[in-house]
Amino acid sequence: MRDMTMRGFPTRLGLLVLTLTLASAAWAEAPQPPNVPEPPEPPSAPELSVQGYTIRAGETHKGNVVKVAPTLAVEGTLDGDMYVTAQTVRISGVVTGDVFVAGQQVDVTGKIEKSFRAGAGNVILDGTVEGNVLVTGGTLTIGSNAHVHGSVSAYTGQFTQRGTIDGSLTFTGGTALLGGTIAEDATLTADALVIEPGARVEGDIDYSTRKPMDAELRAIAGGDVSYDADRVKDKKKSDRAEHKEGPSKFSIGVRIAFFTASFLFGCAMLAVFSAHEPKVTQTIRADALRCTGIGFVSILVTIAVCLSAILLITIPFVVIYLVAYVVAAYLAKIPVAIWLGRMVFEKLHRPTGPYLALFVGLVLLYVVFMIPFALGVLAQIAATLLGLGAMTMTYLAHRAAKKAAAAAA
Repeated sequence: MRDMTMRGFPTRLGLLVLTLTLASAAWAEAPQPPNVPEPPEPPSAPELSVQGYTIRAGETHKGNVVKVAPTLAVEGTLDGDMYVTAQTVRISGVVTGDVFVAGQQVDVTGKIEKSFRAGAGNVILDGTVEGNVLVTGGTLTIGSNAHVHGSVSAYTGQFTQRGTIDGSLTFTGGTALLGGTIAEDATLTADALVIEPGARVEGDIDYSTRKPMDAELRAIAGGDVSYDADRVKDKKKSDRAEHKEGPSKFSIGVRIAFFTASFLFGCAMLAVFSAHEPKVTQTIRADALRCTGIGFVSILVTIAVCLSAILLITIPFVVIYLVAYVVAAYLAKIPVAIWLGRMVFEKLHRPTGPYLALFVGLVLLYVVFMIPFALGVLAQIAATLLGLGAMTMTYLAHRAAKKAAAAAA
């Protein structure tokens, strides 16, 4: 009996790390510290939904919304923060907290009482944001009805501004169109700038484009106008140099070291969790898209956990959680590599063990990770999310089966 207990200890220890990694599986409300009036509520447990989610007009949802769904709409009032990944997000009502969004199309015509942060293909902001705005992705359009009380930072291919910005504007990307009002300074790094009638920048303008536009910008600036041609040129030169020179000996050595470490850690994981390995790889094979979605939810939960550090009593928990999450994120590529390796040998009609599949899969992953033009970085992110989601789903299924067995007994 003692031998069985000792053999089961590593499995329970590993499952504990996964529990800390995904607060969605073991989220507990942090105790409130004394003498602090009205402490903020911890984020709600994340939910994965195959259907759209809507807060109807006239409805009020109290608490945070943390969701992965095809569509999400706020027509009423969300009294809390929003952490959402969805293909389409529409906010025509009121959100009293911060908004963190990842999606394809994001439309904001309502009111956000704190900050707005989005990574999306197309963002249309034609409402009110009381805090700052940060957008990365394809396009950002600030419509004529938009009013941003804070500052705007945009890193997009296309940027259009026809509304009012009470703070400053920072843009880095392709083409920027200015047609509204900016109360403070503007820092613009773009291939081209377009100035519409009615555009106004009350502060200084520091810009970098292919061609100087001092006369046009002085006509709309309330402060100084400075032109820096080197920012655009240096960026293009550095990009071309990286593509021509290729990876250095040092970078190759670093990749070999990381590959070796990943393989050794993977072998250790296989030795400890050999009984769970087929379940994890089968989960990836059966529903890779859902695994990736759950992996993305873990990032949203991590952000929420970090925000909860405002409650001083939860700081030790946040530190422990972040350490566990970083370890799990680093190891997430292991089940993905095993899955890839097994797929390769299945195509060759050759049976193989998990260790050889791990080695072959890691080779394939690291080759993909070396692809330039940011594709390698995206591949690393995708592999991490896929692995995190697969481990989480396997753990949840294991826990459900254990509860069912205990209830049957």
